[in-house]
Amino acid sequence: MVDYPPEKQPPAPRLDYEGLEVDTRAGDGLDKHLDPSKPLPDLRKWQEEEENKCYLNEKQMIQAHEVPQSTPTSPDSSMGVLSPQVTEQKGFGDPMGSPPEPRTRRICGLRRGTFWLIFGIVFAVVIVVAVVGGVVGGTRRASSASNDDQDPGKPAPASANIPVQPGDLVVGSPLSVISYVAGDGPIAESKQYFRVYYQSVLGNVKEAIRRGLDQWLSAAPIFTDAANNTGLATIVYMNESTPTGQMFYVGSNGYMQEKRKSFHDDKAYWEPGPLNKINIEMKGNLSLPENNQNNDPINRFDGFRMAAVYSERFRTGPGTRLFFHTSAVNGTTWVQEWIWSKSSDQWQIGQSITNVHPNSHLAATVDERNDLLRLYFSSGNLTLQEVWLNISDANGLYNNGFSIPDFLPQNNAELAAASHDGVNYIYHPSNIGELGIRELIVSGVPASLGGSQESFNLSEPLVARPTLTSLEGTSPYQPLGASATKVEGLSEGPQLFVFWAENVTGLKPSAEGSVTGYRNLQQISRPVQNATWSETERLSIHLGTTDVYPEANSSRRRRTWRRWLSWLL
Repeated sequence: MVDYPPEKQPPAPRLDYEGLEVDTRAGDGLDKHLDPSKPLPDLRKWQEEEENKCYLNEKQMIQAHEVPQSTPTSPDSSMGVLSPQVTEQKGFGDPMGSPPEPRTRRICGLRRGTFWLIFGIVFAVVIVVAVVGGVVGGTRRASSASNDDQDPGKPAPASANIPVQPGDLVVGSPLSVISYVAGDGPIAESKQYFRVYYQSVLGNVKEAIRRGLDQWLSAAPIFTDAANNTGLATIVYMNESTPTGQMFYVGSNGYMQEKRKSFHDDKAYWEPGPLNKINIEMKGNLSLPENNQNNDPINRFDGFRMAAVYSERFRTGPGTRLFFHTSAVNGTTWVQEWIWSKSSDQWQIGQSITNVHPNSHLAATVDERNDLLRLYFSSGNLTLQEVWLNISDANGLYNNGFSIPDFLPQNNAELAAASHDGVNYIYHPSNIGELGIRELIVSGVPASLGGSQESFNLSEPLVARPTLTSLEGTSPYQPLGASATKVEGLSEGPQLFVFWAENVTGLKPSAEGSVTGYRNLQQISRPVQNATWSETERLSIHLGTTDVYPEANSSRRRRTWRRWLSWLL
């Protein structure tokens, strides 16, 4: 080896280790910082260790983008290169160890798969508990007649098996009747169906049913959310080939309620209609005129009275017309019409009829032979008034028809009406001559429509003599309903039916603490072609032995299940 003077030393060779340059020249073996008494360090071994360190650190620097920013870095590096100590914490057991595993996403400290597995098991358990709880809760409530929807003002039933009260049909209750043809029985009589609705002394709306030749089924509750002394109006229409009922009444919240039910399925429920969403506030106690010469009482059930009709022949399309009392802040009262379109299933406000006495009862018919809608009421002074509408005119207005002064026993006397083949039949209580229910027959067409004027019989036939007790302040003949039926093949031909309540209990329904009702509900009928009403055609309708509707518990369980499901979702 050639010795060069220090000032003429050649350049030191430099080796490249992955971009790092290392000076490999051997030193003179002397270092002023070393202790001469100790052995010299093995520079070759130190150099190999330094080379390995540099290689590992460089490899980690390449992988540094996979390390989260929160990972500690070497204090002397601005590029995030891990120090050897951090490498050991991450699992580098030896210099050539594997890189760290990527961090797994967790939910609530658990791996995602574990979390969703536990969640699914818990959710299934909750569903099972909800179903069992709903069934058990509904079964337990079957032993109690208390109801969450019970009007606070109504007497609450004490048990599930309440006997019918001595006067189950409350005084002042409306009596609404619908009839229709259904079924494919072997004989015509088996196709004739009836449904009668009224309010009981407990406040429930009850339904009595007769199917064909069967006996009347005992009346049973269907609603418990009606206001005391609610009004009632019902119609039936064909929804495709299925008879469907539409009912209107005053809810315990003071608003008009609409319910519908398919009569084809005995297990179907009465479901809310779109009228409920409009929130029509019902006015019960209406102001009477100052010159109340007939001493008409202010009864809440009179102000709630309503009527409804359905027809396929309305120029505006098949639908329902609903009539009810309303009033303004200044005390002005009138009867308001609302119109339902079957095709759009929407309601819109109709016309106002202003010459109606505030506590008058209402009755309406549709004469489809002459395309006339007729509404009957008291206009005051005991006068029976008719207004009519040409349903073939989409823009038609209501017109005054005939009026008969001093005809009604009271301005709030009950009224019922039916129509068949262009003739209208009006039923009302009468105190002229023999007390009883009489029949006014109206035929013809108003002269303004090209007719020869309407005509009626003032010598009215007596329909029935109810067993009555004169009640102060109310019409003694309430309630009253009527219907006309036409069944193809029926030997008697079209028939007329009248329904009424009788055998009243109590003396004064207005007396505080007194609940007054009727003991019996009666029916009588005659063929249209026979003008005589026969007592042999009189039937009793059973008011029932219980005040609990058989399907009420099923309906309650369904509502319980819906509440659970809405809570879970």
